[in-house]
Amino acid sequence: MKDRLLDAIQGGPDSLPDPARQALASALVAWQRARIPAWDALCQARGFQDTGRWQDVPAIPTAAFKRFDLHTGGQVVSEFRTSGTSGAEPGVARFTQDGLDVMAASIRVNARTHLLPEPDRATRILVLAPPPDAAPHMIMAAGMAQLVDECGLPGSGFLIGAQGLDVPRLVQACQTSTAPLTLIGASFGFVHLLDGLAAKGLRLPLPEGSRIMDAGGFKGRSRVVTREDLIAALGETFAVPPERCVNLLGMTELASQFYDNVLRDDQAAPRFKANAPWTATVVVDPGTLAPLPDGETGLLRHLDLANLDRPCVLQTDDLGRRVSGGFEVFGRATPDGSRGCSITVDELLSR
Repeated sequence: MKDRLLDAIQGGPDSLPDPARQALASALVAWQRARIPAWDALCQARGFQDTGRWQDVPAIPTAAFKRFDLHTGGQVVSEFRTSGTSGAEPGVARFTQDGLDVMAASIRVNARTHLLPEPDRATRILVLAPPPDAAPHMIMAAGMAQLVDECGLPGSGFLIGAQGLDVPRLVQACQTSTAPLTLIGASFGFVHLLDGLAAKGLRLPLPEGSRIMDAGGFKGRSRVVTREDLIAALGETFAVPPERCVNLLGMTELASQFYDNVLRDDQAAPRFKANAPWTATVVVDPGTLAPLPDGETGLLRHLDLANLDRPCVLQTDDLGRRVSGGFEVFGRATPDGSRGCSITVDELLSR
């Protein structure tokens, strides 16, 4: 199964038209059901029969990762955990070496399409996060370390250590680098950084060709910052145009990421999350989990064929809608707004 997934991910943008994606999804679902008892039990309880459409597969809600071992087996070499929003227990995503290899291919191809399309090592990458050895259970740290190693010029690296953010190193890099810089960090981390630089009256225009990627959004934060306000502030401080400010939607439970389309399409708008060829997204009704037409708001459900070790069809509690070419994300649903997800977890518990 690993080789089939790698071939699909590395085969280029035309390698997975919808019929091929559907066929590979059917094969992966059957392979995973045979190895993940909880998911197989849910499928049996729903009377699921393979229709050749991944959209009909009973999806595993993200909340289930906090209660069940949703892993295909094999030797676990890495374990990543969710943030445990609002004091909740974190979810756990376990990876075999095969699973890490497939995720690495997904990260590489996705980044080369949506974040770093230039030739190898054309940018210095500075990550406003701790390195993997300081945050071994943080999936973002692992993914960013891969980008630093594979794509970053000498001087690339992580800027958060035991003493916090290394602001002097960041300022020096911004003021002296002649190569384009790529700044990567948590969305709310950038808000704090911008506040600190503004308090000191510092503006740090980056070299031409630079870009900024933020990830994580503002869930659970007391301060509301709109995407438009953040992009404007990044442009004011770092002189990076909107089409080179990219947001990343990543989930610990998935192996793939969803980037803004703006750098890929070389345009500031319309801005939406792009699906890599080995992924797909539909929107479902929060109460019934029935699919909704494009343009209507509901809960996002993702297919990720890079998710070798865990269920490849995931039901989130993120609100969004399908648009031409991808989807938009509006934030988390309220507890009542994800009733269908709660029902599914209850079904799993009853099994």
